[in-house]
This record gives sequence, structure tokens and C-alpha cells, in this order.
Amino acid sequence: MSEPRIIGGRYVLERVLAGGGMGTVWVATDPKLQRRVALKLMASHCAPTPHALRQFEWEAQAIARFQSPHVIQIHDCHLEGDTPYIVMELLEGEDLEALLNRRGRLSLAMVERLLTQASRALTAAHAAGVIHRDLKPANIFLSRSASGEVVKVLDFGLALLTQGGTAHPHPEEEMAGTPRYMSPEQLRGLSPRLDHRCDLWALSVVAYRALTGQHPFPLESLRQFRLGNVPPPPVAPSSLAPELGTEVDAFFARALDVDPSKRFQSAHELSSAFSARVEAGRPARPAKVLVVDDEPDVAVLMEQVFRKQVRRNVYQFLFAADGEEALEELRQHPDTEVVLCDINMPRMDGLTFLSRIGEVTTLTRVVIVSAYGDMSNLRTAMNRGAFDFITKPIDFPDLEATLVKTLKHVRELRRTVRYTEENGLLRMFVPGGVLERLPPMMQGTEAMAGEWVEGTVVFVDVHGFTPVLKDEAPPESLRRLNAIFEAIVPEVLSRGGTVDKFVGDAVMAVFRGPGHVDHALEACLSIRQQLEVLATRGGEGAPYAHGVCMGLDSGDVVSGSIGAKASGRLDYTVLGDVVNTAARLSTLAQRGQVLLSERTKERAQEPFDYAALGPQVPPGASVELLVYELLRAEGARTPVSEDSTPYMPTSGGHEEPGEGSHEAAGLVAQPSR
Repeated sequence: MSEPRIIGGRYVLERVLAGGGMGTVWVATDPKLQRRVALKLMASHCAPTPHALRQFEWEAQAIARFQSPHVIQIHDCHLEGDTPYIVMELLEGEDLEALLNRRGRLSLAMVERLLTQASRALTAAHAAGVIHRDLKPANIFLSRSASGEVVKVLDFGLALLTQGGTAHPHPEEEMAGTPRYMSPEQLRGLSPRLDHRCDLWALSVVAYRALTGQHPFPLESLRQFRLGNVPPPPVAPSSLAPELGTEVDAFFARALDVDPSKRFQSAHELSSAFSARVEAGRPARPAKVLVVDDEPDVAVLMEQVFRKQVRRNVYQFLFAADGEEALEELRQHPDTEVVLCDINMPRMDGLTFLSRIGEVTTLTRVVIVSAYGDMSNLRTAMNRGAFDFITKPIDFPDLEATLVKTLKHVRELRRTVRYTEENGLLRMFVPGGVLERLPPMMQGTEAMAGEWVEGTVVFVDVHGFTPVLKDEAPPESLRRLNAIFEAIVPEVLSRGGTVDKFVGDAVMAVFRGPGHVDHALEACLSIRQQLEVLATRGGEGAPYAHGVCMGLDSGDVVSGSIGAKASGRLDYTVLGDVVNTAARLSTLAQRGQVLLSERTKERAQEPFDYAALGPQVPPGASVELLVYELLRAEGARTPVSEDSTPYMPTSGGHEEPGEGSHEAAGLVAQPSR
């Protein structure tokens, strides 16, 4: 017996999993962490030349830019020596290409779920400036685990990496991708000007094929795209699968428009539009019930007994002869609500099926229907998650009562999950502290009431961002801004602050409670330091190199809801002179400065180093204000001299051209405590 091959002094190769042009993927074991992994070795015909190494490295770099549960994860990467390799998570399941080859086409519900999860992967990739360029069924994997089935996007080897709207040249310069799934602009070889919308086209082609079993465009149309011509539009999906309806036709008419500007502009918009059109074209749905029994008479009996309910669209029955068929039916029909399952069946029995159903769905309940009603089987079934147990011969009135009870439970469960997801989305847009205050406030007139509270307000304004909006495409400029916000917000939240709102390219944060001034000052210093570290790592082109201008003030503010309650639009916020002063100080501040009022300085309990800037009239104010600059926490090693600090400005104001320097504005820093 040959000795096992060990890669990198650590990974033990077991067997070949797949092969491709650039490399071979192996199943391997990592003894150190005691887990199995997928290990990609550079193909033997590709000598580790600098060009080949760069191309091999590209995939790891692309995935390392972002994280998503719907993208295969990289564990390790080694490019030196004669054996370059990439170590990835090992997935169990099959790719969409294999599934389509086996089934031909998929149900609307399954494609909706697939599209939703794949879109989440693309949303994360596009936000990080990664364009996949080779999305196709073979690169969409249906991964199975104990927690359910998850869609994963694979193979970023042809990805374009963009920064500031400009694509970095890929090591493989010629036109790349799989023609059947390439957008018209990609087929014309416009790689330098490609953007994320080519991935949306590819995903739409995948969805079209999954629903109809056919490609939307014949090969002749692809040749016309390549020449810059406009071929006939694709055949309406409903003409190939009438159950899809005109709503789905309308979706693909937009998704596969030759003009990128007329398509969906983001992965989220695409998946949301698909779900909305599917829902709009969906009639009142019957409850899907899967019957798993190897006796052929059972199917006839169920349809006969429940024929009236089936005609009234109350129930829709699906049938499987054993546990393995049942798992496949659930993958094809993820909206199945109840399973009626026998125990004694060939290939996979009912008790084994109970232990495996969680790999496919966690929102379906199983009722065991069996002649084996002894206590041992009953306890085993219940311990493995059975919702109820009915013995044969079947008492059909009892079965229907059990169905009604189980359906009620499943629908309440799914409603709870949906509410949880919606609440999670709500928390992205509403500060957590507000959510706790909303329920009692929404009863009666208190919804519009306000109160005086003491707090500190901070404005963090991104320096020099307005010109970016003119120079970059909207998706790129928003990705740049959001990357900065992703660094700012955790520093606010970790010190007890709340994000009141995002005002253009600025963050308004509020600190309340004991020590709110100190917490606000600490947050400002931490934001400045964090952005400096990220800018150093990312270089001049990184979003973080913009820097920020910060202003804060402390005192009494009015806290409450403003808006038009009758129209259903309210905003919970704080108002007053403190808010206005903080905003004006952030406008007065230059890149890297933290400016505060004298009253804020006097309220601080912890020692900080300041520089007195003297009386100033902030933009928009009519009276002078004694202004101080926050330099550092007392005793910190950060240099504070004008020559050494990386945040002291070298030119004019942070937004409007023509503003003077510190000296011109009279802001010559004098050390103060």
C-alpha cells in the first residue's frame, strides 16, 4: 500500500474530487484541526511560473475580500515552492448542473430559494468590488448539512477585482467566461468596462434554464451579441412551462434586456423582483402534504378520501416510496408543510428519514403513520423530531384533525421565522434603543410626545466625499462610503452610543447615560485611529484614506418622534442646539480633527489632551463659540505636535474648495487641558 501524499507538511490527500484547467481538487484531511477539507492543487501541466502562480492566486484573493455563508470559504493558501495549493471548506451535496442534468427543470419554489441565496452571495461580492464573470450551474453548489441545504457560489478564478470603479487586469487577459451565460457586453470583450451587472445577467440565464430546461438564447444569438447586433428576445418562459405565468415572463424580459441600464441594477433588486412577481402570480396555495409509503394503494386511498379537499384547493398531495425519494421531493418542493411517513420501507426507513430531514428543511413537520405502534418505535420517532404518531389502520377523521393541527403549527412557526427575519432587517434601519421604546409609544398620543434628556451628539463627516459622487459610478461610490461606515459604526456601538441617522456622507451618533461625554470622546479617538490603520493597510486608493471630520457637543436635547403619523412615517431622533452645534463643528473641522465646545470639555470626567482653538464662528452660526480640538487620551503615546500627527490638516476645509487652512481660519492649536 502506497504512502499517503502529504501537502504543505500538513494536509493528507485522500481522493480526487474534481479536475479543471488550472488544477485538481482533492478531498484531504487536516490532522491538526481534525477536519476534512477540499485542497486545490495546481495542475501538473501548469508549471509554477509567475504568470501561472498569479492566475492560481487570483481566486484566493477574490474570496478573501469578503465573507458570506453563500460563498465557499478559503482556509489556507500556499503559493511558494513547486506545489502551490489552496485549502477550502469541503462541501457535501451536488452542483446545480448535475441536478439539472438529472431532473431537467425545477419548481418555481426551488428556483426562488436558489435565486435568493445566490443573490446574497453576489451582493457580498459586489460590495467588495468582486465581479464573478463565470456564474453558471456548475459553479452553484447545493451544500447539504445538518442545518439544512445552503446554496454556495464557487470558483472565483475568473473574477475581476475592482477598486474605485476600475477593474484590475486579470492575469488571463483574453475574453473569459462560459459563452452560454455571458452577457452581451461580456461577449463583445468589453472586460475593462464590465461591471457587476454581467453577473446579474448570468444568474438570470441560470434561473431561466432551471425553470424551463432550456437556454434563453440559441447559439446564433450569442454570435450576434459578439458582433454587437441585437438578436430576437428570448422565448417567453410561460410558452415553455405554462404554469409560470406572465409575471415570470415580465421578470425575464427585464433581466435579459440587451441594454444593461434597463436590467435590474443589483442582486438584491433582482431576487426581490423575482420573489414579488412569483408571489403576485401565485393563486391561493393549497397545503402541500408529502405522503411517504411503499404501498402503492396508499396514494390511491389518500386521493380518494381527500378528493373534495383537493378539488377545493385545500390540500396538494405528493408521494414518495421511501425516505430517499422523500428527501428529493422536499428539495424539489421546499414549501411542503407536512410529511406523513411510514416506518418500514426499503432503502431508507421512516426513522432514518426523520434523522435526515433536517439536511433539507427545518420548517416541515413529520407525522409518523405506521402499523408499528409499539412504545419503542414511538419514543424513537419522537426523539428524532416526529410531530405526532398515528397507527394503522388509519382513522381518517383523526388523520384530518392531525393534519389541521400540524398545519396550524407549521404556519405559526414559519410566520415566527419570517417575523424574526423582518425584525432583523428592521434593526438594520432602526437603532436598538428605539425599538425597545416603540411598543408603548405607539399606543395613544405618546407616539408624538417628546422629553428633555441629557446626552452628547457626535457628527462624523467623511472628508472630501462629494467629488467622488461625480467621478465614480453610483454603485462604486456607495460601496466606498459604506466601507467607511462599516468601520465607524462598531466604534460607536461598542462605547454605548446609538446611530441616530446617516445624513448624506455623515454619521450622527448619540451617547446617553453615565459617562456619555467620555464615551463619545473615546469613540471619536477610536474612529480616527481605526481609519488610520485601515488606510495604511489599504493604501491611497482605499476608502478609509478619505479620513473624517468630527464635531461633538453635549447638553440637553429634545428626544422624541417627528413626522407624519397619519401617513405612517415617523422618525425617532434628538433635536436642539446641541445637535446643531455638533453638526457645525464637524463642518468647521478639517481632515482628522475632532472639535468640541467648551461645555463639552468641561463635562468630561476622564482626562484628555486638548488644543484650545479660541473663539470661532462655525458655519451657519451667528455667535462665537469657544472651540477645542481633542488630541488624545491623557498619557497616550500618540504624537500631538502639528508636524508629527497624521491628522493635522495640510490644506483647506474638508468639503468646500477655497476654505482656508488652520492658519488662515485662525485655528492655531495651543496645548490645553
